[in-house]
Amino acid sequence: MARLVIDLLADRAHRAPDALAVIDGAARWTNAELLRKVRDTAKALLLAGVGRGDRVATLAPPSADFWLLYLASTSVGAIWQGLNPKYQRNEYSYLLGDAAPKIVFVRSPFDGRDYLEELEALAAPDTRFVRLADAPLDSANPFIAAGRSLPDAALDARLAELDPEDPAVIVYTSGTTGQPKGALLSHRAIVQTALANVEWIGKGLDCTICPAPINHVGGLNNVCMVVFAGGGRIVFAPRVDFALLGELTVAERPTYLVGSPTAFAMMLALPGFSFEAYQGLYDVVVFGGASTPVAHLRELRKSGARLSSVYGQTETTGMITYTAFDAPLELISETIGRPIKGMEVRVADAEGRPVPPGGTGEIQARGISVMSGYFRRPEATRDTFTADGWLRTGDLGVLRADGEIAFAGRLREMFKSGGYNCYPVEIELAICAHPDVAQAAVVAVPHETFQEVGHAFLLAKPGHRIDVDSVRAFLRERIANYKIPKTWSVLDAFATLPNGKVDKKAMRASLDDHQTDKH
Repeated sequence: MARLVIDLLADRAHRAPDALAVIDGAARWTNAELLRKVRDTAKALLLAGVGRGDRVATLAPPSADFWLLYLASTSVGAIWQGLNPKYQRNEYSYLLGDAAPKIVFVRSPFDGRDYLEELEALAAPDTRFVRLADAPLDSANPFIAAGRSLPDAALDARLAELDPEDPAVIVYTSGTTGQPKGALLSHRAIVQTALANVEWIGKGLDCTICPAPINHVGGLNNVCMVVFAGGGRIVFAPRVDFALLGELTVAERPTYLVGSPTAFAMMLALPGFSFEAYQGLYDVVVFGGASTPVAHLRELRKSGARLSSVYGQTETTGMITYTAFDAPLELISETIGRPIKGMEVRVADAEGRPVPPGGTGEIQARGISVMSGYFRRPEATRDTFTADGWLRTGDLGVLRADGEIAFAGRLREMFKSGGYNCYPVEIELAICAHPDVAQAAVVAVPHETFQEVGHAFLLAKPGHRIDVDSVRAFLRERIANYKIPKTWSVLDAFATLPNGKVDKKAMRASLDDHQTDKH
């Protein structure tokens, strides 16, 4: 079995040297070509003095450059770090200061912004910067050209030193409870998680399109590494642009799609869009990040693809559970499924005891996919694990009578209304069952009598109009009265994070009287 990330590439190049591995515009690299480019770039990193454990950062859109630099950096024992072009100056200042990369590769200018000048002013004086052009890296790039002068034996000697437990990637968490923390993901976790996901998915990993930010575990592992480990090709798109993604879909015929409830809602809101048009194209569609309304799943199933709801987070190297492809839509909508091979998942109370059926607690995980810890934060690492080695995910789950785990949202999102526990995900799913509602997001707001109550943000389905009184009456027959939101906002669009998830923090901060129905 592959020990290091590069072992997966070496195996691909041995088995199918002429098969396509990467597509980025006009660039179409075979497995053999990619391996050669990775080795040349890795030798250039050695010449630049990159040592085992040094950080190498990349600021770029999803691209062949990102993939090449990730593979090359991990091949010399460096810890690769992705930087998002959407970030602002203060975010870059924090990330560069915390990770202290030795080299930063920068696509600049990009989308009219001079990132190189901006980052050079923020980084430590001894940080080296390498500019990336619009076209993918090739042998003419001075940095890579220098690497070809180093004998292959030098790289092979470094590879022989590496251990599967060495950190390969540092991925920063969202920082919703403070400054972001850098989760360290080892070669072991990345490789074994990818292979375990390939095992349950089976067929359908021939091709995927990746428009996801390179600094998120979803794009890196759930999209790219799964297809990479499965022998398929990765088509890169610089951003989430539905017109461009439609063109690439027609041209490249992807078979594997990773999505989110937010993305599906956005797609269904496009004029004339229908998943029926994708019949015979996608074989597998997986989705996570929140519970997906049954109405969206019914539309997705029209594509003919096999559907699975997955669960995971940065600290678990991506997705670690999945629902069976033949499960009823209600089960796929409401539960997170079974663990991948090599992982255990449980629901535990505040004392770390597994809850009985019907109980609610924290989802905890243990096994091959769990992070090594947080970069230079031993106390935070200690606090994230139980005494017996279970990762505290900070997510809530309900252990159902049938043994399945229902996702109930983030632990910090739960609120008490009049002494009763309220779980936003449960309320959101109930709201989305209304025929006029495309998407819902529920947050807690203060209340004089009940301490906290729910505020619901709503998006209408295309061509529909939302009547709040109708939604409220609809909910009275489906959930307890204390769970029904007391205030409402009907919006044209939801604020989203760079990874596509709904930005509840920003939406909560935006509340004001003129957009709120307080009935």
